[in-house]
This record gives sequence, structure tokens and C-alpha cells, in this order.
Amino acid sequence: MSYLHHSCRRLLFPIFIACLAVLAGCGAAGSAGDAENTPRSVTHVLSPGEQVAITATDTLKLERVNDSRCRKGAVCVWKGYVSYSFSLLNSAGATDVVLSDSMPGGASSVTVNHLTFTLLDVDPATPPALNAAEPTYRVKVKITQGALPR
Repeated sequence: MSYLHHSCRRLLFPIFIACLAVLAGCGAAGSAGDAENTPRSVTHVLSPGEQVAITATDTLKLERVNDSRCRKGAVCVWKGYVSYSFSLLNSAGATDVVLSDSMPGGASSVTVNHLTFTLLDVDPATPPALNAAEPTYRVKVKITQGALPR
């Protein structure tokens, strides 16, 4: 009986290894296919006038910052907002993209041509003092490629 058990193990072990190899190959192929369909994200920090290449054909440029927030020490009727105006540049021309987390009718995430732009962080986070010089604005934006339009 012991001999039979040992023979079965010697016969089944290579079959077991072969099955594992086949399963591993199927899993690897499935993972690669899924990775191609998974959106990729990168994060960039831009100041007005700066631009960054997103793809081989697309460039994102931060055109301007509109900061209407009530400055510290001022008396205001409303709290205001800050918005960021970008240009998405490619061979077809320029497309305007505006991001804001507080602008009426604005959005902190916008999808254009399978690219989603999401506002992550702004600097300065609070408005400057009433008589302070214009701050150096910086915006952190996440760009997700392969996103479906919303």
C-alpha cells in the first residue's frame, strides 16, 4: 500500500504543477487585460502660466486663477470662491477646463476627451490678508487617462 501511495504522488505531482502553471498563465493574461482597461492617474502641481504634457498629443496649461474670496480683514457681502482656468491643448486646438470646489455651478472634477481633471489641493488654501500682495497660486490636479465621460 505504501508503494502505491508513493507512485500516485509521483504521478500526480507533475500534473499538479502543470495545472498551477496553466492557472498562473490565465491569471497573468487576465491581469494584463484588466490593466489596459484600468484608468491611469498622475498628479501635477501648477502655477499660472505653467504647462505639463499629459499624453503624446495633449498638454495642460494653467492659464489663470480667479480668486474672489473675501480677504482677511475685509467686510464682504459673500464669501467668494477661487477657480482655476486651464487650457487643454492638442492638434485640434484648445479646450477650456475650469475647476473649482466652491464656485456656483462649478465642478471640482471635469472629463474631456477621456481625460478627467480633478482638483486635489490649492495654495493658498485661505484668502490672503486685505492689503497683502497677490499670492503665488499653486494648484494640485489629478489627471486620469482612460476615464469615461460623466
